[in-house]
Amino acid sequence: MRKKREETDMGDLNLIPLMNLVCLLIPFLLLSAQFIQIGIILVQTPRMKSQSSADDQDKKEALNLTVVMTGKGYYIKSRFGSECPPGKGETDEKLCFKNEEAGKFKAGEGGIIEKLQLHMWYLFAKKYKSSQHYENPKIDRHTVTLTPQHDVKYEDVVKTLDAMREIPTKATDPKPPSVPPGGCRMKYDRGAGAWFVEGSKKSGDAADQACMYHLVTLAIGAT
Repeated sequence: MRKKREETDMGDLNLIPLMNLVCLLIPFLLLSAQFIQIGIILVQTPRMKSQSSADDQDKKEALNLTVVMTGKGYYIKSRFGSECPPGKGETDEKLCFKNEEAGKFKAGEGGIIEKLQLHMWYLFAKKYKSSQHYENPKIDRHTVTLTPQHDVKYEDVVKTLDAMREIPTKATDPKPPSVPPGGCRMKYDRGAGAWFVEGSKKSGDAADQACMYHLVTLAIGAT
C-alpha cells in the first residue's frame, strides 16, 4: 500500500526583517536626494497657429536671428541675410565658424564655441543693440532660434545654449558690463508668473546686465 505524504506546515513568512531594512534605507535615500541638482534650460519649441496678415507682416519685420548648427560648424542668419563675421560664410558650405574636425565642437579658449559666443555678443550688444530692431526690446533682444541638425550631439547643443546665454567676460567689441558673480542664473517667480535673474526682482534691466540670449526657440531638424 502507498503511504500517504505527510503535509508539512510551512508557516507564515516573516517579513519583519525586510521591512526593518527598508525603513533603515529610507533616511539615507532622503539624505542623498538633497545633493541632486536639476538644471533647467529655457527653450521653446515652434508652435503651429493661425495668423492674420498683420501677424505675418510683423513676423517678416522681426529680426529672426537664427543659429544653424551642423556637424561642420555654425551658420548665423537674420532677416537681413548672413550674420557671419566679415569674410566668413562666403564658401559653398556657408559656415560662419567651422570645426577643425567634423562633429567636434571645441570648448575653451580659442575654441569654436568661444568664437561663436564672442560674435553673438557683438550682435547682441553692438550691431542690434538699438530697440528699433525689436517690437519688444526687453524680450525680443534676448531671443534667438537654434537649429541643430541630426548629426549634432546633445551635449554640444547644451554647450552652445550655455555660450549664447552667458555674457563673455573676455569680450572687447564691445566691452561687457560688470557681470554678476552667478552669471545668467534664472529663477521662476510663481507670484509674478515670470523668470527673473537670481537675486533680482526686475527681469528687464537685470537680464541686460547678466544675460545675452537666454530665450531660445529650439527648432530641431529644421532647415
